[in-house]
Amino acid sequence: MEFSTFVYRHELDAIVFDAVNTKLSEVFQVDPSKQRIDSVHIQSNMRRLGRIRIFSTSIHKFLVNLKRGHAEAFSTVPPEIVGKYLSPKGLQCFSMVKPSESGKTLSEVGNDLFCLVQQFKDCSEVINMHSYKMLERVLREQCHVKDDDNAPTVEVKKPKEIPSDSLQNPSDPDAAYSGHKGQGYQVQVMETYTDTEDEEVRRKTLNLITHVEVQPACQSDAQALIPAIKTVKERNLCPKEVDADTLYGSDANFQAAKAKGVELIAPVMGRTSKKGLSLSDFEFSDNGHVIKCPQGHAPVTCKCRKKRYVQLFDSQTCANCPLAEDCPVKAGKKNHILRYTDKDARIAKRRAYEQTDEFKERYRFRAGIEATVSEYDKRTGVKRLRVRGLGPVRFAATLKAVGVNIFRATAVGKAVNSVQKTIINAFFMPYCLKKAFQRTFGVKLTPIRQSFRIMIQKLNFALG
Repeated sequence: MEFSTFVYRHELDAIVFDAVNTKLSEVFQVDPSKQRIDSVHIQSNMRRLGRIRIFSTSIHKFLVNLKRGHAEAFSTVPPEIVGKYLSPKGLQCFSMVKPSESGKTLSEVGNDLFCLVQQFKDCSEVINMHSYKMLERVLREQCHVKDDDNAPTVEVKKPKEIPSDSLQNPSDPDAAYSGHKGQGYQVQVMETYTDTEDEEVRRKTLNLITHVEVQPACQSDAQALIPAIKTVKERNLCPKEVDADTLYGSDANFQAAKAKGVELIAPVMGRTSKKGLSLSDFEFSDNGHVIKCPQGHAPVTCKCRKKRYVQLFDSQTCANCPLAEDCPVKAGKKNHILRYTDKDARIAKRRAYEQTDEFKERYRFRAGIEATVSEYDKRTGVKRLRVRGLGPVRFAATLKAVGVNIFRATAVGKAVNSVQKTIINAFFMPYCLKKAFQRTFGVKLTPIRQSFRIMIQKLNFALG
């Protein structure tokens, strides 16, 4: 097994990230109480393929591997398929398909792929090949197989029916698709920050990247917040409040973060109607009941059953209200009634809070994570990596985040006149993990020892 393969399979990048962060947080006395999170889209070292090229490239790779490893089975492949996908100019023709002929060509390559899957589905040696499994995956994700009386037929799916986690390129089966950002992966980045306006204090405060997680591009940001909080809590860097954009601001995330003792500062997902009044225009008590309506009238009766609220207002008062037509309170038999759920009340209170100066003052610090994402890319080139696969991409992105933390620690160290000691300590921690790795995995990690020794020597030389 190659050393690089061993490293990312055992997630040694996470060990290095934890060790460096632990040391930096101790040396610089990092305050984790305020943090912010965002995601950045990254691309692995793969070509962007259209649907026709996904089919043709998958077939080509399968035939190459079949010919190399199972010559006897390869000899049974129809000659027209071999000539179309294995000839020197075979694949080139698929890059020159006219838009008017793309539908017909897509149907043809779909049928060719289906024929190969059907031909070898009972061959135990072939079905265990990785390239054959790619054929099955493409067929499953891109086509409908219909069982007719005479023989099964293949119908290519419409673009809207293709799942976002479908195969984007046979060379990188872990990459996925985001309708907003495109093909590839995304990295969740969380960092600490300070809200002081004192420039001198800001220069001497380390904004530490506390969490990095690589995901396929199809993953939603809404599912990344709680795992991030859980991870930093395990590292003793749990925040008291987290700033995030709208995608993280679901009610489920808000409640789950609150249960962990973390306040989520993020706008509510979705929009309210621009016409008329909404529930957020009412004033609520802490227990979810309405205190008064937008006109200042209190309900005559308040009821709550199984997280559902019913607020009864005086009908005569509501009938004479100038906002009656735009109000969510509707006429009943005896009273005007306002019905809503516990979730509706929470969202309404959050929307009302978003309009206050306090929220705007606290939320403005979220924009700083955009600068971190820019620094992450410009310093390390993380948006375009030279590796493929979730493991190598995760390894590269995590260590690049470690690099950003080291760069930041250097700058802060210069501000407090202790750069040499702090940076060498930060690098020395992973170096000291050598024996722990040997005990855990039973191997000598000489390349890690040598690489960190070289980095420390370069730092000593640069710092004089």
